[in-house]
Amino acid sequence: MSPISRVLAVSTAIAAGMALCAVVAAPAQAALGCRANQVSNQYFELSVKRALLSCDVLEVGLRGTDNLEPSGAEFSVWGPGNFNGLVRVTPGQYSVAWQGDHAAGAKWCASFVGDYAELCLTT
Repeated sequence: MSPISRVLAVSTAIAAGMALCAVVAAPAQAALGCRANQVSNQYFELSVKRALLSCDVLEVGLRGTDNLEPSGAEFSVWGPGNFNGLVRVTPGQYSVAWQGDHAAGAKWCASFVGDYAELCLTT
């Protein structure tokens, strides 16, 4: 095999590998048509992490925004199956409120303790 043929073969293999990686790295949720993964207001963001090849929810979490007091705040989180939890979040920090496996279509909500600035996300 000539040096030029080898270079072409290696280049083709690299290009094919890069194309495959781009397809694998694409978010599965977009291809599956899942609902939004997050909702936010001026104080915090409520988000879900999903299973790789489905819209099922594996984790619910909160992240504080820069408008949140530097000392942070406690948030009440509730969702399907009578789940109720309490999470403390500071600006820029992500905190897990729930982990498990739950089918899409559930409603998850969070608010400051005392029902202020409530956000809900239906998965």
